[in-house]
Amino acid sequence: MDVPPEAAQLATEFVTRNLANIVSLGKGILKGAGDQVKLRLRRTYESYLTTAGERYGKAKSFFIRSAPTSIYDFYIPLGVSYGKKRFPKIKYADVVALTTRAVVTGPAGSGKSMLMRHLFLSALAEESKVPVFVELRNGNTHDATVIDLIVSNLREHGFTLSESYISKALAEGHFAILLDGYDEIAHPRRAKVSRQILKLSQDAPKCTIMVSSRPDDIFSGWQDFSALHLNPLTLEEASELVSKLPYDEDIKSKFLKDLQKNLFRRHESFLSNPLLLSIMLLTYGQSADIPTKLSIFYNQAYEALFQRHDALKAGFQRDRLCDLDIQDFSKVFSAFCAQTYDRRLFQFSRSDALTYLEKAKKAADITVDNEKFLDDALQSVCLLVEDGLLLVFAHRSFQEYFVAKFISEEAPVLQRKLIDRFWHNIRSDSVIFLLFEMNPNLVERDFLIPKLNGLFKKIGVRRKVGITHFVRFMKLTLGSVSTHDGNRIMATILESEAGYFDIVQFAIQTRPETSRETIGKFDRANEKKFIRKYFGKDKPERYKLSTLTHRSPFFWDLSSLGGVFSITCLEAAYSEMKKLEAKHKRVERSLDELLSE
Repeated sequence: MDVPPEAAQLATEFVTRNLANIVSLGKGILKGAGDQVKLRLRRTYESYLTTAGERYGKAKSFFIRSAPTSIYDFYIPLGVSYGKKRFPKIKYADVVALTTRAVVTGPAGSGKSMLMRHLFLSALAEESKVPVFVELRNGNTHDATVIDLIVSNLREHGFTLSESYISKALAEGHFAILLDGYDEIAHPRRAKVSRQILKLSQDAPKCTIMVSSRPDDIFSGWQDFSALHLNPLTLEEASELVSKLPYDEDIKSKFLKDLQKNLFRRHESFLSNPLLLSIMLLTYGQSADIPTKLSIFYNQAYEALFQRHDALKAGFQRDRLCDLDIQDFSKVFSAFCAQTYDRRLFQFSRSDALTYLEKAKKAADITVDNEKFLDDALQSVCLLVEDGLLLVFAHRSFQEYFVAKFISEEAPVLQRKLIDRFWHNIRSDSVIFLLFEMNPNLVERDFLIPKLNGLFKKIGVRRKVGITHFVRFMKLTLGSVSTHDGNRIMATILESEAGYFDIVQFAIQTRPETSRETIGKFDRANEKKFIRKYFGKDKPERYKLSTLTHRSPFFWDLSSLGGVFSITCLEAAYSEMKKLEAKHKRVERSLDELLSE
């Protein structure tokens, strides 16, 4: 393997710096003379750290496709927020100074995985703990435990020492464990993996543990972990990132001028996201406006990737191997994405990809050579990239966009089945939200109206939401209510109750005006009063809602806070359901009148 000097050098320096601790750990486990043990340990650690440094210090993207390149060629270290404090361009040592148990959260495209790679490299350069980078999605295919994944990662990168050595190293706090992509774990496995991470935290108290994920309410129950949130890009950071991307310099120069002028200010919600900023650079010059809908944004990106002249080689049109037009290519790729998404696969071998493509082209009723299509997806359209021996999506959100597109274009009977199959991921990905943007009537008719109807019948609402209904809803959907550091209210959502809490939130958030009027009314001062009243010294750490009666003052006070845990939120969802029912009845009548003689 061609190893860059920086990876080998970092590995050698790390081992030299920490050799005494490494040798001390090996005593009593490894047999042989002292010099032999020392040499074996040095070689093992240097091999592991060099190989892992190469693996996680380089990557491909749709900008850089020919070979893996240093992540710092197209990445800038991001800032995070910890409570009210903001930390720009954070490094591993900065995180550890705050906490040795961290969950780093951010939305799709915010740069979580790149940040974790950056933390791995900065740990290698600066720290004494041996960094171990684990992609949690790797456990989806064979139900591996977190410990299995840690051992497998060490083995894969040349760490040949025994499991008894690894167990002792964990107990002694020898490792900095970076668990990337909790949100990429298959939904049925998440509760189990959560328990495994918490057990690892208890069994290896001296190890540093960091987890990355899209936001998830489950983290409120991880009492030993602190929440760090990725900050959106500032104008200065956005400009720095664009300047680093390997793209046509004239286009970049014009784009940067527009960013500085007013483009960033007008579209900050999009352009403060690293992925969407990169996509905007791809589409720059083809469209005068930035769309307000995320689904249109991804569609423009796909069109730019499919049709573009290669901006790295001005004027050169990259030939595609298969002769499908942009729509047929999209149909096949959408069916491919639906299969991999259904299996919670975000990476796969080439042979597996060809198997899924064979099924995809049959589902799309399109004839194409599988090998040529796959090569185009990798080299010409750049929706997939090679990552070692596996293939991955250029970004996971592209998979979600094409799954939503697949559902939107299918027959009604299949649409309902797919929505019912996929909506349970509504809290952790964007498929249903993107589908709502593409086809709001479909989502309203086949998802929101029936699900909300089922909820309100279950809690007994007939004409108006009252406090009794609110209490039933809270007990149905939430396990307990507690606080985070005595500062904010948190709740654990019951996974077994058909996702009613998520459905209510989705119903509100799809209507910006409704969201502003309900969640936007949250009163921080009232929250502080609520916390002082129910939490603190000589008071419970958490309230298990199933043990409280509907007459408990706790529910009455909680209902009046505003925000996601309030009765106002439930009332808004009920009102939204009634509006949607009336809307779709009007549509049906209008169609009847249109088609009547």
